[in-house]
Amino acid sequence: MTDAPAVPGSPLSSPLYRVYLAGQAVSQLGDGVVSVTFAFAALAVAPDGRGIPMVLLALWLARFVFIAYGGSLPDRVGRLPVMFGADAVRLAAQVFPAITFALGNPELWHLVVSAAVYGAATAFFTPGAVGLLPELVRPAQLQKANSWLDVAGDTGRMAGPALASLLVVVGGVPLALFFDAATFVVSLVSLAWLRRLIRARPPERGPAEDDDGGAGERVRFLDAVRVMPRLPLVLGAILVWVPVQVGLASVSVLGPITVQDRFGSIEQWGVIVTFLAAGGLLGALVSGHVRVEWRGVLTVALLVVSMPVQLLALAYGRHLVVVAGALFLAALAAGVAGVVFDTLVQLTVPKPMLSRVGSFETTMTTAMVPLGFVIALPLANLVGRTAYLAGLAAVIVATAAAVLVWAVPRSGLRDRALEDGAGDSAWQGVPSSTSPGSGREGGREGEAEGHVQGDQEARAWQLMTDGPPRP
Repeated sequence: MTDAPAVPGSPLSSPLYRVYLAGQAVSQLGDGVVSVTFAFAALAVAPDGRGIPMVLLALWLARFVFIAYGGSLPDRVGRLPVMFGADAVRLAAQVFPAITFALGNPELWHLVVSAAVYGAATAFFTPGAVGLLPELVRPAQLQKANSWLDVAGDTGRMAGPALASLLVVVGGVPLALFFDAATFVVSLVSLAWLRRLIRARPPERGPAEDDDGGAGERVRFLDAVRVMPRLPLVLGAILVWVPVQVGLASVSVLGPITVQDRFGSIEQWGVIVTFLAAGGLLGALVSGHVRVEWRGVLTVALLVVSMPVQLLALAYGRHLVVVAGALFLAALAAGVAGVVFDTLVQLTVPKPMLSRVGSFETTMTTAMVPLGFVIALPLANLVGRTAYLAGLAAVIVATAAAVLVWAVPRSGLRDRALEDGAGDSAWQGVPSSTSPGSGREGGREGEAEGHVQGDQEARAWQLMTDGPPRP
């Protein structure tokens, strides 16, 4: 019996991941810039403020409409091609209003169309990204890989608004929009480079070749709906995230109003948002070092801490330091929860179904954000702001308790992860200096990878028919 080869601790040991992380870090900075830039642009063409909700609604509705198809397409034709196409569309969506502003004839519908196209393309990019990461790093490195991606995203969200303001001051809205378009060029280059590196690996079957486990069925979004009850902790965490997303939208709507009424200045909300961003960034950094075998239960527990603490701090907090500190800790917990949950999905769901399951999760949570935007203020006015915030916190706690009562007896506390059965041999690594597939060792590696791929496809088909194997 031979010892297993040592697994590098850092995902940065994978050149595939380094290329992907670099491209996404730049792209996330652009996302941080454009969120503020579109607000400036909407106010420039519609000073009465009606443009901002119209742009946000177009973005979220388009994403929601296309997310189901966006989840099945990457599993059908391949993740990198879909992600590349989505980024190309998002690049065009940003260039269009930038040109109209540069020419001096912008209109509100330009921004609405741009936001809708951007949202639709994101509906294809995000599920593809969920399924791509396990192809870039080893299973033992997945959590740190997710952590570094979240760090890049949180850094972009913190630095983006300040950079957007600077760009608008220097060159107006067109410069900021062209900057965001340039970040998509960097992302496209990284994805093209990544595809070239992956093609240099030993030949393996593509996702279009019978990824449904050989049953000859079409790759469909409904496959994810069918398997979710057979992944109790994954489904349970998603169900808890549903009211959490309503809470997130409610905090966005009611937070500034509450802070202005209680502390006398809307500028204090900027202080709290900064603490939120800092907590999220620290949570992303910490999450890479969390090592547990019960990620599903931990995700639910962290969500119970995170959003109810935010809601109760806004409802009852009377001192700015207390409110800011509570939201910092809540954002830290949420940052860890996001990374732990992403890792749970990537280790639990067979690779042939990852994008569809990611799409299901995004569909459930995406729909809750506009719902929260719509209901927060009317319900807060009806029952009182404090009662609404405290009541929503109670709903989240009750949902989490019901989920744990249902899910834990069905799956146990410990994750049933693919890494338990496949180990790091499930990872399709970068070819070493010795050509894989040549000689006896290369042949054995290729044979082992083929068995792992077949095992994952068989497990995906089993989940869609008979349910998961018994422990």
